[in-house]
Amino acid sequence: MDISKEDLPATLQAFDLQDNEEIFLAEQVVNNQSEIETFTARYSGKLIKAKATVPGNRYADNIYDTTTYKKRGSPSSAIVIMLIIAIIIGLAIYGYSTGWLQEKLHLNR
Repeated sequence: MDISKEDLPATLQAFDLQDNEEIFLAEQVVNNQSEIETFTARYSGKLIKAKATVPGNRYADNIYDTTTYKKRGSPSSAIVIMLIIAIIIGLAIYGYSTGWLQEKLHLNR
């Protein structure tokens, strides 16, 4: 497959044909002929479609942008933090009810 330099970057898509239906396999934005040849060799025997990538296309601009993905904390860390806070609150209530907290903070008036 040859694409002229004016049409680059382009998006190549590979499809598998089963029962007259196209099943999507892969997509890659290519910037030169060697990337095109690598993609077509990897998916030889499959239906390959090419389309021009519009420079202002939001999808094409953000294809390699990983800053939009955040790693979420594990649920176990949230449970541990809530347990620690519950223990601190429990100790504060116990200290207040026994009078130890008032004694240490000099609240005996």
